[in-house]
Amino acid sequence: MMISSTSRRMMAVAAAFAITTAGLSACSTSADADAKSATEGGTLVFSNWQWLEPGRGEVMWEAVNGYVTDNPKAELVKSETAFAQYADKLNTQLGAGSGPDVFVIGDSQFVTLAEAGLLEPLNSSVSGVKLNASNDSMVLEGDQLGVTWDQVSYALLGNKIVMEQAGLTQMPTTVDELIAASKAIEANGADGFAVRHQMNDFGGWYFDFQAWPYGQGGAWSDGEKLTIDSPANVKGVSEFKRVMEAGIVPIGDDASTFRTKFKENQLGFTIDNSGAAASFASGGKLTGADILSAPLPFPFSGQNEHLILAVNANSKNKELAKNFVSWVVSESGQSALRPSMGASTMATNIPLEQEFETANPWAATYLENGSKSRSVLIPGFETETVPIMRIIMQAVERVIAEGQDPQAALSQAQQEAEAAN
Repeated sequence: MMISSTSRRMMAVAAAFAITTAGLSACSTSADADAKSATEGGTLVFSNWQWLEPGRGEVMWEAVNGYVTDNPKAELVKSETAFAQYADKLNTQLGAGSGPDVFVIGDSQFVTLAEAGLLEPLNSSVSGVKLNASNDSMVLEGDQLGVTWDQVSYALLGNKIVMEQAGLTQMPTTVDELIAASKAIEANGADGFAVRHQMNDFGGWYFDFQAWPYGQGGAWSDGEKLTIDSPANVKGVSEFKRVMEAGIVPIGDDASTFRTKFKENQLGFTIDNSGAAASFASGGKLTGADILSAPLPFPFSGQNEHLILAVNANSKNKELAKNFVSWVVSESGQSALRPSMGASTMATNIPLEQEFETANPWAATYLENGSKSRSVLIPGFETETVPIMRIIMQAVERVIAEGQDPQAALSQAQQEAEAAN
């Protein structure tokens, strides 16, 4: 994410927040004046949609509460919001000068909040810590405004139990093989393949969908101009259309529904991130050994989803919040969190636990893919990524729901996005 290359657009975002942040200046001054030191303790509200992930959320929450063991005067309070509503709710809260003390956000939301002055600098929290390169994109004008919570890559996942029931022993390596294997599973009574495919699931769909154009070597810009209707992007949309028309996808299933099916041995394949894979293996009918993984069935690697831990600049307990971040990036905090992060990249190069790696052989694919994956932010248009992707995903929905030609749909999206930017 090249923040420095988008100063013009970011200034526009900051201007949009100017009235809000000006109104918050008195609030910030008052909060600073009343600030308590971390040793005095207090209560921190920690917001993250991941608390709601079955199995994994509980393990993650137990891990972060290791901070309370190290600082008994502190208390962590969980703030839970479903992913689909999470970003909008948090933006509203922070814009009003309220909201949680610490929170997890995606990289596109980070850029907007950082430029609006709503994130607290964490320089003191990371002093002396050997952060890895995944944290570099959170430095703005010399201030570390966030740290990597986890960065997840994508892979093709197979439910080994469902596959074996259909007589399958090998993971697909191409789209043709994926369709054929999924049809074999369909013939055996389970759903073949599932991915997000609806605008009402936009917040997750535009992340997941990047696997298809990226997998064909595509990109939405060249760093200067939008390239939405490039041949590689059209190929990615065409392949997605081909899979959706193959009769192997349960139309209408949202992510919660098809992920539950995968975990309950009712679905054969899905393309999903390493966090979802960790959740599949967290209790229930599946174990880590029941999950197979393979590179995406495309010529090129896909995307990553970068989740960032940040502190509310208007928190009334900022020193404690920053001390909590210090604990998160410490060896103690990283070690505590590692089991719940699965095969994700974390703030430091904390290795996978050998026990986890042995029990979850699917993790190896994610570790390999992670170093090759790309951000979902559009180079040169980072702060406009979400509205541009909304235009693109509306075009993709027209392709799969109305039968519009992929080239025509993306050319229309190109024109709309250029007009908006």
